[in-house]
Formats: sequence, C-alpha cells, structure tokens
Amino acid sequence: MAPTFAKPEITLGFPPPFGGSQRLPRHVGRKRGLEMILTGDPIPAARAAEIGLVNAVVPAADLLGAARDLAGRIARHAPTAVAACLRSVTRGINLPIDEGLAVEAACFAATVPTDGVRDGLRRFLDRSGRA
Repeated sequence: MAPTFAKPEITLGFPPPFGGSQRLPRHVGRKRGLEMILTGDPIPAARAAEIGLVNAVVPAADLLGAARDLAGRIARHAPTAVAACLRSVTRGINLPIDEGLAVEAACFAATVPTDGVRDGLRRFLDRSGRA
C-alpha cells in the first residue's frame, strides 16, 4: 500500500486538535491546508513532497539508509551549531522578522566562544591556504 498523509479529524466530527489547524496551513499554505483539513482526504507521498509536507519520498527498502544518510550529514557538524540552528528556526519561524532576527543573533552569539567555531574556522583557513 502506497504511503499517504491526511488530516482526518473532520471525518470523526471534530476539528484538528493540538495545533493541527494552525501548523499545517502555515507549512503548506492556507488553501492546501484547508483542503486537507476540510476534506480529510489522504494525499499520496509524492504530492506531500510536492507541497513541502515531507522532504523526500524514498522506497521503503531505502528508508533507513536515507534517514541515516541525512542524520550523518547533520551529525558531521559541531553539536553546538546544530543545536543553535534548531533553536533559531524553531523559536523564530512564527515571529515577525525583526524578532526572528534577534533570536538568530542570540543563537549565533552563543556559539562564537565554542570549540566548534574555532575548529570550523581553522579547517576553513587550512583549506583556503590562509592559515
């Protein structure tokens, strides 16, 4: 059976709880979100990827490998930088841009004194021949 995604609460007689009516339209757009919420119809995985609901669609047999590959591409970076990126996006995404930029600046400032920044800059300078 091909994977599908749905917001089926309406078929049970109630609206999406726990932020579903707010997060989905913000993520995929008002019209697409409303269509999913008001119909309860499932959408195929390819359509979910097309509208940005999922990052990628891979065959089931390749899923674990694809997930490990993505995790490895993230984990190769300094943990402090990864955490700061997650914090910045998560806290700032629904704020007005000036407030989001302030969150970003605070997250950036928190990483400056870390080993991750020193090591990353050193690797960059070594590769560019400037060290």
